[in-house]
Amino acid sequence: MSAERDLLAQCIQCGLCLPACPTYALTPRERANPRGRIGLMRAVDRGEMAVDDPAFAQAMYYCLGCRACETACPAGVEFGRLLQGARGAVEKVEAEGRPEGFPRDWLLDHVLPYPSRLRWGARLFRVYQRTVGRSRRWRAWFDDRFPEAAALAPLLPPVPALRHSTLPAALEPGEVATDLPARRTRGSVALHPGCIQSVLLPETNLDTMLVLAYNGWQVVVPRNIPCCGALHAHQGRPGDARSLARANVAAWEASGADRLVSNAAGCGAHMKELRHLLADDPEWADRAAAFSEAVVDVSDFLVREGVRRPRRPFSLKATYHDPCHLVHGQRVAEAPRLLLRAIPGLELIPLVESTWCCGSAGIYNLTHPEAAQELLHRKVGHIRATGAEIVVTGNPGCILQIASGLGAEGSPVRVIHPASLLRVAYELSPGLRR
Repeated sequence: MSAERDLLAQCIQCGLCLPACPTYALTPRERANPRGRIGLMRAVDRGEMAVDDPAFAQAMYYCLGCRACETACPAGVEFGRLLQGARGAVEKVEAEGRPEGFPRDWLLDHVLPYPSRLRWGARLFRVYQRTVGRSRRWRAWFDDRFPEAAALAPLLPPVPALRHSTLPAALEPGEVATDLPARRTRGSVALHPGCIQSVLLPETNLDTMLVLAYNGWQVVVPRNIPCCGALHAHQGRPGDARSLARANVAAWEASGADRLVSNAAGCGAHMKELRHLLADDPEWADRAAAFSEAVVDVSDFLVREGVRRPRRPFSLKATYHDPCHLVHGQRVAEAPRLLLRAIPGLELIPLVESTWCCGSAGIYNLTHPEAAQELLHRKVGHIRATGAEIVVTGNPGCILQIASGLGAEGSPVRVIHPASLLRVAYELSPGLRR
């Protein structure tokens, strides 16, 4: 913990972060909020508490890592970096109380870095659901032994959505629309496809490419670009995260694009901070800093550079959920709303607690399914109160999590990425997800 001593010293223990902390709302205990967790980190740093104490591990992993406390903090404490350091210390000693076994370690070690494996793993689980999982006896046996894996069930899309979807290597503005202004391409941007996004929500990546091209940008997909490593970093695996970070930097450099656009809030927030992850690597530090500067969320990019306004009215009631790592990690809140307001006829209805975590939080809904469900139920209740027909949000985990919660209630409300909604508004093509 000594490496984070300066960051720990920033916390003034004022408690202004407490009302913003979702886990503190669920469990009003001191160690379930940022101030209490920092207190435990300080105790470990002073040698007053062992890093392998189960209470320490449980407190660190019960945290969502949503970083809402950073937005609320008047002292500018970078809690996300502190949390990653604390979890890294726990992982080194394999302390009791940390999430382990299936599916966390399996996902991080053998699946997420390999999209083809992720695709096949999702297919196999779907097969289980449609066969053995239909038997109450076998389903009860499986759920009892693998409760975290059972939490995957409502999150996986139907089988057709799991089919392999290959993105074009590049997309030119002229390939999307013939009514573009007679001017040169505005520039070249690379799209980071993401691991979860590319397998479970491939249509979002294609929609993003089409919207960027429609707005005059040449879009390329870097060759052999891997998982960004966000989940590995968040789970206290800095070595794995650094290896993936280097591969991402190299892939972006080889693409020749000026910017790297992300349409997944969690991926974007992590990639913007690779400068910290590789700061001590003399070969990669400057390259990682340039990479971090190049990363931008698609909504933020479109608003900054100018977005074409859809021509046809689009009569629809929508509400917007702020992905945690977009609003708290990247500090992007207004850009997605400005995109939605640019769609003629769209009524944007405010969402109560729009900046509160939906419970997805990377793989939190797998490692802590009960707490995740409580947060999801709270979120769905607020969505239902808006009377909106669709929920717009810019992160694959949020899309899957909220869609599963609405589906469980039989709600007709659908969930969509801002880029997909823009594509619908531009071309009236299908893109909504139940």
